Amino acid sequence: MRRIYLIGLVGMLVGGVLGGPWLASAAPDRAGPATIVFEFNWIRQGNVGIVRVTGADIAEVRAVFQERLYHFYPDKDAFVGVISADMDEDVGSYPMQIWVNYADGQAERVDKQVEVNYGEFGRSDVTVSASLMPLLDPELEKAEADKLSNILERFTPERYWADEGFINASNNEVIGWFGAWRLYNGTYWRRHTGTDIRMPIGTPVVAVASGRVVLSEMLQIRGGYVLIDHGWGIYSGYAHMSQRLVVPGQWVRQGDVIGLSGMNGRATGAHLHWEMAVGGAWVQPEDFVALGLGGKENK
Repeated sequence: MRRIYLIGLVGMLVGGVLGGPWLASAAPDRAGPATIVFEFNWIRQGNVGIVRVTGADIAEVRAVFQERLYHFYPDKDAFVGVISADMDEDVGSYPMQIWVNYADGQAERVDKQVEVNYGEFGRSDVTVSASLMPLLDPELEKAEADKLSNILERFTPERYWADEGFINASNNEVIGWFGAWRLYNGTYWRRHTGTDIRMPIGTPVVAVASGRVVLSEMLQIRGGYVLIDHGWGIYSGYAHMSQRLVVPGQWVRQGDVIGLSGMNGRATGAHLHWEMAVGGAWVQPEDFVALGLGGKENK
């Protein structure tokens, strides 16, 4: 009941933002209702899917999925939405409500179902020293998560990344996997929000795509941290860095050095923790890059 109520409430808010009553269908003199195309059969937990909306004289498209509001963006002859399935939500079929606003003031709502499949997450045991035990405090974990969520839930309408799209943060060995359940010192369970890459201290860390730096500071758990906004609700984060070489508001291009790797924060060894977020939810970084989103073929 809570989920149904929240989705309905967000729906009313979307209607209020876009203006005017939402009609069940397009105006009679229009060529026809919008066409919704899912570029996926289902989405794994912690992964993303692309939704394309086409139709005559569309001015704006928004959607609600898993209680999160998504903005769609014009790309060629369609409006494109990058939808994320939260890694913490159960497997199953979830409703997606898509609102299409037309240039003539008319609007329609299209209801779809999205299948969410297993993310196939692993688990691992981690031992930390006594000095790092305070960093397992649930309140500390929540405070840092809330700080980042307040940023990650913002949608920038511009697409900042260039034709080359996104690249992996490094080709070094992966030593920690996205979504894994970690048991610290045999007592504390925590969820891993990114990919850990083996990287000696002082190794240059590069931006995976063009964007704008929105955060560059020391965090208690993530240590030296940089967060980049790539537009369209897509962000990349880089943690445990010994040096941060960028500041908030700074523009970077793919491949620019943004810092040097380290082992501060809640780190048991030298590595880079690389994480990606879409629509406010953490997603599997390598799978996201493999989509080829925003490359020349999408222009």
